[in-house]
Amino acid sequence: MSPDNTDELIELAAQLRCPHGERGLAIAHNMDFTNANIICKTIDSLEIVDNDTILEIGPGNGNHVRKIMKKAEGVQYYGIDISADMVSEAEKLNLDIPNANFMLTDGRHVPFTDNMFRKGFTTNTIYFWENPRQYATDIYRVMQPGGLFSIGFIPKRVMQYIPFTKYGFTLYDDSSVAALFKDAGFAILPEITEKEMIQGPAGDDIEREFVIITAGK
Repeated sequence: MSPDNTDELIELAAQLRCPHGERGLAIAHNMDFTNANIICKTIDSLEIVDNDTILEIGPGNGNHVRKIMKKAEGVQYYGIDISADMVSEAEKLNLDIPNANFMLTDGRHVPFTDNMFRKGFTTNTIYFWENPRQYATDIYRVMQPGGLFSIGFIPKRVMQYIPFTKYGFTLYDDSSVAALFKDAGFAILPEITEKEMIQGPAGDDIEREFVIITAGK
């Protein structure tokens, strides 16, 4: 794909937002590889313990869920996604895990009762939230007092140079994400900023920075 091919970039951006069809499955598989480190670090930031009830927003194909369930005993996991194909794929990949649940949602509401979750997280989805303030407030509602929610993302200072992010992405810097969750009622914990090497579309190594912000209720 040529980087100046607008139609291709628009299609790729749409697939990253909501993977669907055969290409969506392939993109989800690639995201498993590209985003493995940020997903693992975001999960680690939650310090999962026995009997935690965990919410994930945008699990994709859920290939990482098995690792979550092995971190402690009695963990209950709920993943919500706007892609019907990803929910279906995640259910298939985690069929043998009785405490892993996946649900199709509209991306505007968190369809659970108040104070349901002890831990929660999302990675690389915040760019696509239609109403970020409302969504962050709904996340706050479903978290238990004393609970933690972590957001892993690529900051604007990096994302602004990626061609497809011009199409349907809202870019954030560290302070804007922290302010969003603080306004929703959360207390902001010290953030994590790291750099990693990933493989680019042409097979070359690219240095990428990511941020993890953890918010406590």
